[in-house]
Amino acid sequence: MRNRWLSRRAFVLHFLLVTVVPGCLLAGWWQVNRALSGNLISYFYSIEWPIFALLGVIAWWQLVHDQPVERDFEAPREVRRSRLHRDDEVPSRPLVWDQALESPELKAYNEYLRVLSAGRARKTWSNPRGLPQSDEPVDGEASQPGDAHVEPAVRAGSTGAAN
Repeated sequence: MRNRWLSRRAFVLHFLLVTVVPGCLLAGWWQVNRALSGNLISYFYSIEWPIFALLGVIAWWQLVHDQPVERDFEAPREVRRSRLHRDDEVPSRPLVWDQALESPELKAYNEYLRVLSAGRARKTWSNPRGLPQSDEPVDGEASQPGDAHVEPAVRAGSTGAAN
């Protein structure tokens, strides 16, 4: 019983109670005065602030009377190899990926990822994807405005329409 009211956590909650609840009541009184001066929205606020004070008292009471669950957090409840492995499963063969069954789009995407991870080029305005600098686009990738594969005439500012 004494630990409930005099613990460090309880003192923090008591401090919050004696600061937040009077603050909410003071704000409610201020809104009442504003409402009586002609501010119509303050009628709503003059009801809202005392409700906040009441909610603060209810929260304080609930938190002071809260009984934390006693549990040993140091020892794990059960030991698992990973989240994907269940101990009650029957062991099976691992899955094998057959690259012959990949679609052309998936092959192009996997090649793009391989080049991206192998290149480790710095992303810049002229190379927004961080691909290694080359003259030709990566397989399956078309040149787009803003890519590193823009023709020199476009970089110089000529639009090509005047030619």
